[in-house]
Amino acid sequence: MTRERSAARRVLFHRDFRAPVGGHLKLWHYFNHVAALPGYCAQIYFTPESIWDEHNPWYGIRSTTLNQWNPADADLLFVAGMDWLALPETQPLSSRQPIINLVQGMRHADPAHTLYQFLSRRAIRICVSQEVAAAIGKTGRANGPILCIPNGTDIDPDENPPSDRDIPLLIAGYKNPALAQQLAERLTRAGKSFLLLDNFVPRAQFLQLLARSEVALLLPLPAEGFYLPALEAMAMGALVICPDCIGNRSFCLDRYNAFFTPYDAQSLFDAVMRADKLDVATKTQLQRAAYDTARSHHLHHEATALKSILDDLDSLW
Repeated sequence: MTRERSAARRVLFHRDFRAPVGGHLKLWHYFNHVAALPGYCAQIYFTPESIWDEHNPWYGIRSTTLNQWNPADADLLFVAGMDWLALPETQPLSSRQPIINLVQGMRHADPAHTLYQFLSRRAIRICVSQEVAAAIGKTGRANGPILCIPNGTDIDPDENPPSDRDIPLLIAGYKNPALAQQLAERLTRAGKSFLLLDNFVPRAQFLQLLARSEVALLLPLPAEGFYLPALEAMAMGALVICPDCIGNRSFCLDRYNAFFTPYDAQSLFDAVMRADKLDVATKTQLQRAAYDTARSHHLHHEATALKSILDDLDSLW
């Protein structure tokens, strides 16, 4: 692909923002990565049904968002999730117009899910974990390169020392409230103190609770592409207990930086009991390893990896 390098490449994003879910936050990170790069101009369009409040990461720059969706005008399209529905199905776009597809979940590899159908659309796919990349690759359906950039976090672990914590155990169970309630009942009978979150709370409030927690028991969906809350809890200095949800296997390492368990009530209950009995030296070792994990997943690593892909965009496409 040849083009004039003197002009900035216009990178077009698309969002339908109905609720503050993790996928929107990660796309916000990528939007900012692109916007910070010399030679690139990041722009975004929101559907008319999108919600505009303080939970929308783009809230502060709403005045700069696009009023019309014209994908043919972009030099590069950046899509995620159901954004494919906003592109022409027959894709009469220029063959010189690259498409980057951020793949954030395991559902893309499920033939029963709509997202699976989009794999046949030509794109450079950036997967948020090696587990997602492997699942997408096994389908044999992906049209274009499959790359991986592990999710990063914007939290600086050096600003969150594990001291002055008044919540002995935080149970973040809004993605599995039934299991969270079952664990809460068992822990109550065992005489354990805890704070149960079985409903969604805004991210800022959730991070504040993590900063006050000695231990964070996190309940993801059974299959997640990465599960960023576990990494955030590590960065916030809480001792993490998290079950296997596939996408967290590469960074939640049992007895190294977390308690990583099978996804069942007994295993999670046992992990809480083991965490409660840790000596100071072992607990400190786990927290230091968790901090190191968070540092290795900082957003600047994510941004650097994206820059490398964009630098090689012409040959990849």
